[in-house]
Amino acid sequence: MVSNVDYYVAGFDTAGKRIGSLIFDGNPSNDKDALAAIEKGKAAFGGAAVVEVISADDYGLYLSGDYVRGPEGKPIKYVAPEPTAEEKAAAQKAALKAEYEAGKAELLDSLQAAQLAGNSEAVTSIQAEYKDFAEAYKAAVEEVG
Repeated sequence: MVSNVDYYVAGFDTAGKRIGSLIFDGNPSNDKDALAAIEKGKAAFGGAAVVEVISADDYGLYLSGDYVRGPEGKPIKYVAPEPTAEEKAAAQKAALKAEYEAGKAELLDSLQAAQLAGNSEAVTSIQAEYKDFAEAYKAAVEEVG
């Protein structure tokens, strides 16, 4: 990252994600400059778990969104957490619902066409198919939990 800034004050949440940054124009090895900048950062990033002076190179990594602050205070590659059982179940239910809605729409189109054609045998068949389809959907959702 090409920049005319050498250091930033950055705030990080408990997961290590950068929540904000300020340009630091002091000398990071000067404790007075660094402490004043960190206090300013704490005021600016009220929800920050950690506020510290970082290099422009580290800032560029955090800015990409591919890195978070690691336990040693350096950027590490972000790895998304595994979905919880509840999140997996919700995704399965959403997929089942989408499949159900698409199938229901298809059956409704067939039903309307049969009704328009006056084909009562087809109407009865489609209604029975819909009943079986709805029961299968309900059973699948219950199986997911």
